[in-house]
Amino acid sequence: MPDIAFATSGSTGPPVTWLRTEAQLRAEVELVHEAVLGSARFGRVVSYAPPGHLYGRLYGRELPRLQDVPVTGLWDEPLTVPPLEDGVPTLLICLPSTWQLLARHLPALARHGRVTALHSTGPATPAAHRVAGRLTEAGFRAHELLGSTETGAVAHRRIAGEHTDGLPWRLLPDVEVLPGAPADDSGTARRLRVASPRLARRPGTEVPPEGWELPDLVAPAGPRAFHHLGRASRLVKVNGVRCDLARVEEMARARCPGLDLVCAPVSDPVRGEHYEVFYAGPATVDPVALRRQLGRLPSGLPAPRAVHRVPRIPRSATGKVLTTELTATARPAQEAEHV
Repeated sequence: MPDIAFATSGSTGPPVTWLRTEAQLRAEVELVHEAVLGSARFGRVVSYAPPGHLYGRLYGRELPRLQDVPVTGLWDEPLTVPPLEDGVPTLLICLPSTWQLLARHLPALARHGRVTALHSTGPATPAAHRVAGRLTEAGFRAHELLGSTETGAVAHRRIAGEHTDGLPWRLLPDVEVLPGAPADDSGTARRLRVASPRLARRPGTEVPPEGWELPDLVAPAGPRAFHHLGRASRLVKVNGVRCDLARVEEMARARCPGLDLVCAPVSDPVRGEHYEVFYAGPATVDPVALRRQLGRLPSGLPAPRAVHRVPRIPRSATGKVLTTELTATARPAQEAEHV
C-alpha cells in the first residue's frame, strides 16, 4: 500500500512533504486512544481539523474508523456549533480557533456532560483553559497533543483551568528524548529532540531519520516529563531582554479587542533581533497610536519595533500564521512607526 503524504503548514517557509505508512497512522491513533483518552468509547466524533493535515486525518478519520462511529466534519464550517445528542459521548477535534466558539456555548456543553476535546496544531489558548475550567464539574475533559508533521504526537497533557498552564507534558510511550545542546545560558532549556517509530520520511528516502528536533524549548520535569518553555521561533531577545511573542500577543489582544493581531520576529542591525506587530482591523485604528499603546506593556516587555496594518492575516488550513507571506504584505513606509 502506498505511503500517505502530508505537508507542513508552510508557516515559516515553503511547505515540505513528509510520508507516513498506514501502520504508522494506525499505531498513533491506537496509542493516543489508550494513553491519552483512556480507551474511552465515543458515539460521535466532531472534527474541526481538515483531513489533509496529519492531525485532522488521524483523529477526524482514522480514529472514527477505529471505533466504527460516525464523524461530523466541520473544518469548512468553523463557526458551526458541534451537534450534541443526549446520551452520546462525543469527541471534539479542536483547532486553536475552535475554543472561542465553544466558549460561547458553555450551557449546552454543560448540559450534555459527556464531551471530550482533543487539541493540537498550536498552544492551548486562554479560551481553552477557560472552557475546560468552567466545565470540569460537568464531566467535560480536554487533552492537548504536542508534535509536528515530521514526528506525529510526541507528548500530551490535560487542559485544565485558567491557572494551570504550567502543568508538565508527558511523553507518549513510544517516544524517547534524545540529548541535545542547551538552548540558553542556564543550561536547562533545550530544543526538544525525539526518536520514535512514527517519525515520517521524506520522498526519495528509504527510511525515516533516527531522530528529529522540534522548534520547542523544554526543561526536564522528572522521568519522561518536561515543561514547555515556548517555541524557539517565538522567543526573541531585544537588548538582552527575553521576549515571548505569544505572551505579547495575548496582552496586546486584551488591550485591542476585535483586532486580528500577531507578532513576527525580525532581524535588527542594532539589537540583533526584534519583533514587529501586524494587525487586520478597522481603518480607524491607527498604527502609530497602536504602537504607542503597546509601548506600555507590563513586565518590562519591549515595545514592537514597528506596527503594520495589513488587509488580512494569512493563515494555513489549521490556523497557523504564514509568517513569510505576512511580512511580504507589510508597507512600512506608509503604515508603521519605527523605533
